[in-house]
Amino acid sequence: MLILSAIAIPATAQTFGFPVWAPEACLPVGNALYRLAPPGAPADYTVRIDPAASAPDVRIHLAESPDEADFVLVDDGEAPHGCAGAAIRSVKIDAATSAPDLVVGLTGDPAGADQRIYVRSRVFAPEGAAALLATAHLSARKHGRVASHSN
Repeated sequence: MLILSAIAIPATAQTFGFPVWAPEACLPVGNALYRLAPPGAPADYTVRIDPAASAPDVRIHLAESPDEADFVLVDDGEAPHGCAGAAIRSVKIDAATSAPDLVVGLTGDPAGADQRIYVRSRVFAPEGAAALLATAHLSARKHGRVASHSN
């Protein structure tokens, strides 16, 4: 089981009105920061999110509660602090690409998922968080560093 991190901030955070991209919003995983590339900008990784993919690289279940998740991302909607300092990897979500670096399959079946995530954020859309986490996992596997933490 892969658990990359857990972030818990006030439970009163709003959950609606998810932006697809927030300028300078980063997700720290390990020694790197992952961010969604601005629309039209080049990216280090291209991710296709395809719920119908027969053989995705990663299957992710969007959990309905933190207790059902391996990874929890909750924020209070404050302006992001920016992406300065560490290695920054940009991720582009492109549903139409024919040659993505990674295919993420969203599944409604938590038992069939590689990762189960709970997202309650005004900064990250659930799909954006799924793309960033899947990319971090892919990057860690390519470099032989899969982060594993247990509760």
